[in-house]
Amino acid sequence: MELYIAGGVGEHGRNCFFLQNGGDAILVDCGLMAGSDDPLPRLTESQIRKLKAVFLTHSHADHTGALPWLLRQGYTGPIISTTPTLQQLPFIVQNAVALEQVAPRNEKCNGITWGLSGHCEGSVWLKLDWDDKAILFSGDYTEQSAVYPCDVLRNQVADLAVLDCAYGHDSTLWNDSVTAAAAAVENLLEKTPIVFLPVPKYGCGLDLLLQIRRRLPYVPLYGDAHFCKQTEIALVDGKWYKPLPQRILRSVRPDAAENEGVVFLSDPQLRGAVGERAKELLEQGAMGIMTGTPDAGSFSSALLAEKKMEFWRYPVHLNETQCRVLTEKNNFSQVLRYHSPNFASPHRITMK
Repeated sequence: MELYIAGGVGEHGRNCFFLQNGGDAILVDCGLMAGSDDPLPRLTESQIRKLKAVFLTHSHADHTGALPWLLRQGYTGPIISTTPTLQQLPFIVQNAVALEQVAPRNEKCNGITWGLSGHCEGSVWLKLDWDDKAILFSGDYTEQSAVYPCDVLRNQVADLAVLDCAYGHDSTLWNDSVTAAAAAVENLLEKTPIVFLPVPKYGCGLDLLLQIRRRLPYVPLYGDAHFCKQTEIALVDGKWYKPLPQRILRSVRPDAAENEGVVFLSDPQLRGAVGERAKELLEQGAMGIMTGTPDAGSFSSALLAEKKMEFWRYPVHLNETQCRVLTEKNNFSQVLRYHSPNFASPHRITMK
């Protein structure tokens, strides 16, 4: 069995892993490298022809954004992921298959074991047993989310584990990062009446909401239409969300023309209409806080350079220390750290 790294190792983005055994192959994730002149996975026509299935760990574009390209190259096989992930994709895919129909959660079936990874609604880790080899993909992984469940990786056995290590050598403790991000909102509100937070459409926005509300119980909170919809879903969904405080979720008001308080905008890169709304808020004297990685050339990147936004990370991945601790709690013969420019790797890994 051989793993070919088509993207995602030694770089932040383009996550894509081609696993081949004899003449058959599968793909885990098919992401884009945002802001790059060369954004696509490094897959050949021959490799694409061999594919029998594509698995997705979650819906974020650095894991799924190249799927339309893959389909244009002629791939017609199944695309397998959880129902929320398939629903979140901003494009239609044929032959979509719900992962929970292929194998029950946390039970090995058809050579597949999977569990929730805590990163966003429907995000998963995957363990694939093929002949006498096993390979585990953590997906984007965190055990700390107050919103999204995580089936923690413990005592798993694999010949190779591909583990999220997006924060690389940054050893900042999770609690310290979260406290600093929430404190930054409070500090900015002392300088301006409006603070906007660009957050993923699916991901850490609700975690940030809980942290800010607990630190600032009386500050008005607003969300754009998508963010408000996510709070409504979280109120009633007991499968893909943890039990959440309804009072806090119901405290979010729809974004209006003029606000004072904290405004959640559902695009971390501030594209399109979300970016236009950010411009309106800036004209009202607002400042922003970026909590994730800005894409090169994005409006968010420009605002950071112009000091109209501050950067305070809200952690939703692992760093090197956490990755090592996770490794120690399992039995992995080899570990490949992905999602970070800090760690290089050969393009192929052979499991004999």
